[in-house]
Amino acid sequence: MASVPARNHQTLVYALSAIMALALGYAPATIGIAVSGVLIALLGIPHGSLDLHLMSTRGQRLRELAVYLVCIALVLGIWLVQPTLMLVLFLINSAWHFGDCDVHTTSRLKPLLSLVYGACILLVLIDLRDPTIGWILQTLLGYSVDSSMIPEYGIIRLLASAMVIGIPMIGLQAPYQQTILRGLLIVGIAMLAPSLIAFTWYFVVMHSWTSMNALRHYIDEPHPWSWRKLIIAAAPLSILTFVGIGMGYVVFPDLNILAMLFIALSALTVPHSRLFHRVYVQQS
Repeated sequence: MASVPARNHQTLVYALSAIMALALGYAPATIGIAVSGVLIALLGIPHGSLDLHLMSTRGQRLRELAVYLVCIALVLGIWLVQPTLMLVLFLINSAWHFGDCDVHTTSRLKPLLSLVYGACILLVLIDLRDPTIGWILQTLLGYSVDSSMIPEYGIIRLLASAMVIGIPMIGLQAPYQQTILRGLLIVGIAMLAPSLIAFTWYFVVMHSWTSMNALRHYIDEPHPWSWRKLIIAAAPLSILTFVGIGMGYVVFPDLNILAMLFIALSALTVPHSRLFHRVYVQQS
């Protein structure tokens, strides 16, 4: 049997994982929540735990570690006193980070295109009308968020869907097939699967797995790391994050474990997106 060409491996992973996400959507909500939490913990958090390995010298790593600790402290502090503000900042930073990763244009407008694209990704994947999303937001903020507060919410999500497909095409060299397929998969899963599952699929597969796969080559281009070496390298900071989540769960028992995961992600995302921006700039 002929093997799948290496250039198509990523597309095959996207398609197969999308089918699994759609199937998971038919499972009871409690199973979907549990699977999402496990996947975010096992792949989402470790993909950010490789950040310090992007540094070439010990001195750089120590400086970045100091920045990490300061950022984490600031994020957690804002969550405590102004959760709504922190959620907005987290979403804005996440939007820019997702766009920085997915939009591969060399245009001077890339920062703006990245931010708009990332915002559209979040609008499409996170449907405020989904009860599970409402439950998570209620836990994080202490009050419910009503989608009826946003005029023409359904139309806005449709326009965002078109931009998720169209923006990555700007300034892209042919062929376009894989980029179009990627955008269609994102929109399709967002519209057909429950929002938490759709977001988890995008974050874990399209973002985290893709980033980790690219880092295997970026960290040591002449000798790409194996997945085993990558996982071992990510383990220390991942374990430290899990310990922090456990401590937070003890201190704040009213927060569910999924909410704690998102708070942990927000604390890691600020320094993580800054470091990964260097990777995307060098690869563009």
